[in-house]
Amino acid sequence: MLTPNFELDQTDDYLIIKIKARFANVNDTEVDVNGTQITFHSSPYYLRLNLPGEVEETDSSSGSYDWNSYVFTFTLNKVNPGEHFPDLNLINKFLAPKKNTQTINPSIEVLNENYHDDDDSVIDCNFLQNPVSDDNINCMKYGFANQTQNGFNNFSDEFFEIIEIKDPDNLNLGKRKSLQIASEISEFSDDHYLADLMTEPDELKDILNFKPFWFDTTCTLNDSHTDILKSFGNKEYLLSKDDKKSALLSLVDIMYAYCYCIRTNFGEENSESPWIINKLSSTLSWFRSFETFDETVESCIRRSLCYPLYRQWHLSILVLSDVRRVFENGCVCLLTCLLDIYKLFNSSEPRYVLNQLYIKDYCIWIQQLKSTHFDTIVKLFDENKINKGHLQLDLEELEVAAMTVEEDIALFKLELAQNDNSNSIESKLEKLQISSSESSLDSDDDEEESSEESSE
Repeated sequence: MLTPNFELDQTDDYLIIKIKARFANVNDTEVDVNGTQITFHSSPYYLRLNLPGEVEETDSSSGSYDWNSYVFTFTLNKVNPGEHFPDLNLINKFLAPKKNTQTINPSIEVLNENYHDDDDSVIDCNFLQNPVSDDNINCMKYGFANQTQNGFNNFSDEFFEIIEIKDPDNLNLGKRKSLQIASEISEFSDDHYLADLMTEPDELKDILNFKPFWFDTTCTLNDSHTDILKSFGNKEYLLSKDDKKSALLSLVDIMYAYCYCIRTNFGEENSESPWIINKLSSTLSWFRSFETFDETVESCIRRSLCYPLYRQWHLSILVLSDVRRVFENGCVCLLTCLLDIYKLFNSSEPRYVLNQLYIKDYCIWIQQLKSTHFDTIVKLFDENKINKGHLQLDLEELEVAAMTVEEDIALFKLELAQNDNSNSIESKLEKLQISSSESSLDSDDDEEESSEESSE
């Protein structure tokens, strides 16, 4: 059976369902309405929806089929007129969830649309809850919310061309962190950083002034986005609070890489986009699992000063404000970004594997989160300030040295100019003196000639 494309809308009294089913057998179409569940069947299509509120069929309900657009339209009464059904544009939330069959430690919490998590808004993303140790059972895990383990036995060698960690199944989280930081420090280019600092690229001003799509608070999903979401279906996630915190922090990291890519390309995507997103995100390139918000941001900024074309502090900080705005806009804006990444990675082998490890689950999971999760991240952006000394790249020392050299060069040029000017003045004076002497001689000669003429 195929899952058809569909969309949901509402008025105060009705729920409106539009289902596009081009090859449907219209005569054999069946629709069953049972409280919060709606089932649609028209071979070869099948759709079951779990709604956030109850609907029913009454005399005022209706159903129709448009032969030109191949769209079924069903208008159903709300059991409680005036009730608002939230997030109808997030279609994954209403597909029947797939049961999670993973074996996980007993201390878990089930996260779905019916789960009431009273502690969601107070998750402390800057508090180290469980220090990483070699005997921690989770330390060899990776993927979305650290839910994957021993998964690389089936991956081909080409996959290791897009990640910088060579043995993820046997490398604990602490070792990944130390290796990543050491790699970035060794690959940081003083010359490139200082070149962008002292001689700003011409296009950088336009990049800093550019307004990406997340400045529009009415962000919406397009048809290609909804097509992808429909193919994902839905599932439950059994996550510990630490795994949930790690997933949120890695989402910040992934969004930073995406926002940098979009801003520096003026909202466009190109053949380098998958590479830059993959490279700037240590979640995707090192399978990092962050413990605090501060270390997440430090990793983002450091990588933005090590690898892309533009390596400028003000740009890196501006991209942080972009990420903040994406989270402030909420789930739909985040989902738009993730689905763009999904499409880019699917067209860039072997990065499609990163979709399976991270992006697909993020697309489903964030639709199940409350807005308080995103508000918590926004608050962290407002409360935490990063400075150059946190990055371990000696940026302040480099800048002081560069400024000192620039001042010395400027002083040297000034002295040269003064010397040249002084020489020029002396030369002019000499010329004036010579000219004056010649004039005097000429005058004396004229007087002598005049005197001789008079005596004759």
